[in-house]
Formats: sequence, structure tokens, C-alpha cells
Amino acid sequence: MKLVCYVLLVAGVIALTLLGTRAAVAQSQPTQSYGPGGGLITGQVLGYDTSNFNNVNQVQPIVWANVTATNGQYKFQTSTGSGGYYQMYVLAGIYNVTASERGYTPHSISVAVSDGSSSTINFNLYECPTCTYGAVPEFPAGTASTIALVAITVALAVVKLRKRRK
Repeated sequence: MKLVCYVLLVAGVIALTLLGTRAAVAQSQPTQSYGPGGGLITGQVLGYDTSNFNNVNQVQPIVWANVTATNGQYKFQTSTGSGGYYQMYVLAGIYNVTASERGYTPHSISVAVSDGSSSTINFNLYECPTCTYGAVPEFPAGTASTIALVAITVALAVVKLRKRRK
């Protein structure tokens, strides 16, 4: 029984440590196909990190940013993958393409898509710590692991106290 508890404790700490690093593994987006009559929109979403201490704006790709293309009748949506890249196949028409991510100011660009066309739209998003949209509460690195370790320790202590009372 003790061995099982220790194995669960170690597995929980390892899993939550990995979650605490907030590493995102992006998967490539499947190619959307709607038949003839459309075109491809591709690009990259980058974010300016204005919170560093050297007063130097650093540009970094944003993984899992939302990219939507709407024209009033149709709405297409995808997410950025590795390196902040995205692609989507949309029907012919004029679209408002918007990139958004929590903690950044959304940005939109208009594009006309015709049959067989290919358009590249890159976005540069700026951090917006005072925006009401998508404000992200941040925790210091390792906080999730510490909380999980304390929770597991308390749970094991409760189990042990219950066994002693029996």
C-alpha cells in the first residue's frame, strides 16, 4: 500500500511539474477542403513581448492563437501551430481575418479571396495587460507543482490518519 501511495505521489508531481512549465505542443493543422470556388489564406501570428526589463520589444511566435475569417455569411476558424503559422481554405469572397490571443490586442485585416488564390497575412499582436479581453492571471513558475505537492501530501496524511483511527 505504501509503495502505491509513493508511486502515485511521484507520478502526480511529475505530471503537474510538466503542466507547470506551460509548454505547448502544437500540432499541424489539417488542410480544409470545401471543393472548388475558394482560396488559401496562410500566415504567421507574432507577438511583441513588452514586459521584459531591457525595454527591448522581442517578437515571438504565438502558438494556439485564434485566427478567424468572416464575411457575414461564412465563418472559418483555425489556430496557429508550431512557429505561430496557420492556414485555412475559405470560399471565394471578401473576408475580415482576425488574429487574437489572450493578453494581446486582437488585430484584423481585410482580404479578397478568389478561386484558386493564395493570400499570406501575417499578424503582429501587442501585449495588452490592461485589456479586459483575455487578461491572463500569471503564476510564478512552479506554483502549480507546489500546490499539487501540498495537496497530495495532505491527502496522504488524511488517509494515514484514518487508518490509525481504525
